[in-house]
Amino acid sequence: MSVAVLVVAGVVSGWGAGEAAADPSSAGTLYVNHDGVCSDTGAGAATLPFCTVQAAADVVSPGQTVRIEAPDELSYVESVTLTRSGTEDAPITFTGAAPSPGGSPTVLTAKGSAPALTLKAVHDVRIQSLGIGYPGTDAVAVTGSTGVTLDRLSFRRPVPSGGGTGTAVSVDGTSSDVTVSRNWIPDGYAYGVRAQPGASKVTVTTDVVTTPRRGGIVLTGTSGAAVTSNTVTAPCATGISLDGASSGTVENNVVASAPAKQSDSCPAPTAPLYSVSADSADQVTSDYNAAANGSGTAARPRPEYAWADTPYTTAVSLHDATGQGAHDIDGLNVPTLTAPPEHSALIDSADADAPGELTTDIDDAPVVDDPLVADTGTGTTGRPDRGAIERQDTITVPGDDMPSPSRGVAPFVTSVRTNDATTSWGKPIATYSVDFGDGSAPATQTPGAPITHTYTTPGVYAPVVTVTDADGSSRTVRPASVDAGTTAAPATSLSGALATTADGQIDAGDALFTVPQPANAWEVAHRVLTFGDGDQESLADGPQKIEHQYPAAGSYTATLTQTDLLGRTTTAKVTVHAADAFLPVTPQYDAERTIPARGVLKLSAATVHAGSDGVDAARLQVVASGAKASGALTLYTDGTTRPGTSTVSFGPGRTVSDEATVKVAPTGAIDLYNSSSGPVTVNVATLGLQSHAQFGRTYHPAAPARLLDTRSGTGGHTGAVAGGHSLTLTVAGTHGVPAQADAVVLNVVATTTKGSGSLTVSPEGTVNSGVSGPYWTTGQTASAQIVVPMVPSVSGKVVLRNNSKSSANLVADVVGWYGPTASGSTFQPVGPVQILNTRTGTGGKVAKLGAHATLKLKVTGAHGVPASGVNAVDLNLTAPSPTGSGYLVAYADGTTRPDVHSADYTGGRPAAGAALVKVGTDGEIDLYNAGATAVDVDIDLLGDYIPATVG
Repeated sequence: MSVAVLVVAGVVSGWGAGEAAADPSSAGTLYVNHDGVCSDTGAGAATLPFCTVQAAADVVSPGQTVRIEAPDELSYVESVTLTRSGTEDAPITFTGAAPSPGGSPTVLTAKGSAPALTLKAVHDVRIQSLGIGYPGTDAVAVTGSTGVTLDRLSFRRPVPSGGGTGTAVSVDGTSSDVTVSRNWIPDGYAYGVRAQPGASKVTVTTDVVTTPRRGGIVLTGTSGAAVTSNTVTAPCATGISLDGASSGTVENNVVASAPAKQSDSCPAPTAPLYSVSADSADQVTSDYNAAANGSGTAARPRPEYAWADTPYTTAVSLHDATGQGAHDIDGLNVPTLTAPPEHSALIDSADADAPGELTTDIDDAPVVDDPLVADTGTGTTGRPDRGAIERQDTITVPGDDMPSPSRGVAPFVTSVRTNDATTSWGKPIATYSVDFGDGSAPATQTPGAPITHTYTTPGVYAPVVTVTDADGSSRTVRPASVDAGTTAAPATSLSGALATTADGQIDAGDALFTVPQPANAWEVAHRVLTFGDGDQESLADGPQKIEHQYPAAGSYTATLTQTDLLGRTTTAKVTVHAADAFLPVTPQYDAERTIPARGVLKLSAATVHAGSDGVDAARLQVVASGAKASGALTLYTDGTTRPGTSTVSFGPGRTVSDEATVKVAPTGAIDLYNSSSGPVTVNVATLGLQSHAQFGRTYHPAAPARLLDTRSGTGGHTGAVAGGHSLTLTVAGTHGVPAQADAVVLNVVATTTKGSGSLTVSPEGTVNSGVSGPYWTTGQTASAQIVVPMVPSVSGKVVLRNNSKSSANLVADVVGWYGPTASGSTFQPVGPVQILNTRTGTGGKVAKLGAHATLKLKVTGAHGVPASGVNAVDLNLTAPSPTGSGYLVAYADGTTRPDVHSADYTGGRPAAGAALVKVGTDGEIDLYNAGATAVDVDIDLLGDYIPATVG
């Protein structure tokens, strides 16, 4: 007989729709659950379960059930030996528990070389609904036992698949009355089911065994065997074999072949599908089997049978020679391992009265009569299909026969329609059953009115809808989850900080965001964090730490948007001030050039050391000399419009210096403009860089503190410093400046000068790395604010050298410091932009600053400077046309005016001075004119400092 049919070739998950036996009462149940609080010395109660299966096996009594749970879906890794027995009326049962409808069963995996489960000299024991991990040796061993049932075990495939070792189910020769039913045995084992000589009454029924390496179902010397309704794919060995003087029946089985090459792991790819040895042939009957060994009349790749050691290539030749297999069929295709397709010869063609035939298939589906196929089987208890998988009525459940609505705020009512499922066999629908997944009992009814249910408690639930026809065929559908939300959407929370190193350095443009676990986290569907610069990131479940590097300094608002299962959104925002950290540079004069009248000198990134990551600005000192006419130098960003500001003001024949922080172009370049009608020579030194993408130092502004005054002896030096001489001054480790400071900001003054000259300030122990302080003429008082890098000095001292040929008194005040302390402030460059011009009214004042008068100036809330949180600003002060001598003092509003010189001026000579100035709590600074005559003042804003928020 030549018929084409589909049979399964792989292994299905192996978890059916129902238990084979009724669950016992809780009083007769021992619980095992290793997820949470458990104890192996307790009583195995549901509230305090055993931790291990072995602990339950050691105490279980007749009539009790051991329920093995694994809500974490992790295996029990132990080799369990059961030595306790039940009775015929009160058997012992071990059962696994799926963590959710349709989930995988609890898995028991062997530890070491022993089987995962050994039944040793026991009787009246049932093992069901367990997963068995691949042990590499025998998985389940039955030794010296009787009255044992192994039902609905799902064996696991090894990963990666090996050459095939061990036996899935092994029955020794001293065991009897053993039933192996409805088990899934995948590739990886040498043998699927194997009984040793002496075993008796072994029933192997409704199992699936795929690609065994040595044999699928092998019974040797076994009396009273029944091998019934199994499906075996056997490319490397015989599928079903009885030898060693075995006796029994082989009925309703399907053994399929597949092409394979001989190898060490595939020893017999051409072995017969069925084999009954000569010493067993007279005691075995075989019928209603199927050999899936090819299509039609095509050549068979291997014998279908070996009977009494004689091979037979077809069912007809077997029957003609032996009288066996009168109803066998062959010539079948086997592309996949599923239920037989409609009109298959396997359908309704088995012997219903075969020994060991069950009323349900491997997935617990019932034996049913397919009305579309003529019945060719026999028996009085139904119309089973051949093999382990029964063809069922195809039940179509419309997509709207699902809980609706599927989401809402608890409590809410949902319902399932029950009037429009259809069947391919025209059978009437008998029942709808809905397990709503919240622990309530399933609701079952005949078709008609909807099944309604109230979800009272917030949560996410997995409903299961089962539709059953009049013959018992069923279709189980698992809809999308039902979401019962809380009254209010879960709140969101977001915080942001800047990245720091263990030693306190800060990456001022690298933000670390913290997203804590939200309340009712189960209710959150998704979260998205937008960083405020165009980038965003979807967040995983649970608390999160997210790092983000901003592309430039600036204020960014990061927003966390959280959407819950009901579509409600909540947000949390945090403003991050991505800024710059200071990178000290050992000062060296990098460029000496002559700039022609009205000319521009372009300073490249290499010249000012601005070519590294994320550099936004450079702190430069500019010395102007040899001018032929008065004028000013203006530093500004290359490629931008030149601002109306000045950095250094100079007159003919004089040398002057000043410092300024200037933004660099994307290329790192800076322009220097000469406004004079004549040429001027400039020397440029880089004192430090400001970067948003490198770990650097923070700034700590301080109330000015006097370190040195040679007129009074402050600082340990009394009397003017002679020309060409130096003095050493301790800076770090005193007056609030820590010993690890990397740079200090000093206000230095030379006064009572006896001749022209200049001052150089250098870290102690360095050569040719000093910062030029003020330049002066005879009798002039001159001042400068300078940034002095302390690296690589380790002494915390600086050396002040009087470069004049004549003496001068020196004064020094510390106004701030840079260091690897994350609690300091970071820099945001702006402009340069003029915020005060008493000649034009910029800044709100159109009049000279009077003698001994004070001007208040708002420096926050405009020009890119935040309205709050600013504690210092970087300024350049200019007296463009003073008529007398004096000096300006810039300081924080609301504080006592310090005795410092922010910019000294002399009549008829323009003057400029850099000033890092603390800001008052009101966002204002005060500007005091210490001179005896009124003076015009320009103030240019170069940047601001904000305390860093760090993680």
